[in-house]
Amino acid sequence: MADQDNTLQALLARVQALEARVQTAEDIEAINKLTRAYGYYLDKALWAEMLPLFTDDCSVEISALGVYLGKKQAEVLFKDLLGKGPAMSDENGLVYGRLYNHLIVQGIVNVDADGLHASGRWRCFMQIAEFGVKGTWGEGPYEIRYRKEDGTWRISHLHFYRTYHTPFEEGWAKARSPAGGVRPHMPPDLPPSVDY
Repeated sequence: MADQDNTLQALLARVQALEARVQTAEDIEAINKLTRAYGYYLDKALWAEMLPLFTDDCSVEISALGVYLGKKQAEVLFKDLLGKGPAMSDENGLVYGRLYNHLIVQGIVNVDADGLHASGRWRCFMQIAEFGVKGTWGEGPYEIRYRKEDGTWRISHLHFYRTYHTPFEEGWAKARSPAGGVRPHMPPDLPPSVDY
């Protein structure tokens, strides 16, 4: 009888461990899908679709622009500051003749032991252009924190570190990236967290 109890307990422990592994795999795939959706919506300047991917208390830091806190400030950063060039002023979607590709690749995701938080590191390759006018390349890593809310993963902290941003015709081997920095007309909530 004791042997049967031990076998049953061992089987139950094994099932529980397998269920935890399956849950982690499902969480990682959900986070991968979330991050790819973020990149696609950013590509197409679909702010109304992109912003719900973030938690209400998110923080977003894009290169040297500073830290924008909360979903409303994230909207200011993406739609009003970064999106004014490629995006329509009051609508979702790219302006005709614009390119704003953000290819997010090489993702590595780790789910925390609590199953409610996770970290990811990705690389982004950018192609930004206005037909007949100019084109630029850009690249850099993303470091992202995620949080599961009501069973759905969302982005809670997003930090992009620009490696380069250069004119297409010169490329990253010749052209120097512009310094960038805080925009006084749309100030962040906090200064940049690192010295760029």
